[in-house]
Amino acid sequence: MSSNRLSELIMRKWHVIARTKRRSKGHFVVYSKGGKRFVVPLKYLDHPIFQVLLEMAEEEFGTNGDGPLMVPCEEELMEHVVSLLRNHTIHVSFL
Repeated sequence: MSSNRLSELIMRKWHVIARTKRRSKGHFVVYSKGGKRFVVPLKYLDHPIFQVLLEMAEEEFGTNGDGPLMVPCEEELMEHVVSLLRNHTIHVSFL
């Protein structure tokens, strides 16, 4: 399964939750390797660096739709990636 497919599954799952809870803000939750919870905007799913994280997650953990989405990186790296995406300082050329 490609990272695009995994992104689609996350989006679909989020939309189901949004329809049932009516309080969703366009974010999803992802956990670092150490278990720290990150709430990130759905728009990050389209960014190449996040696509790489999803591919890494699929390789390490599989695509089981049950349970939280985990990425195989340390808390500090995930904080750094989220910060860079928030500040729009990561570009495709970074990869």
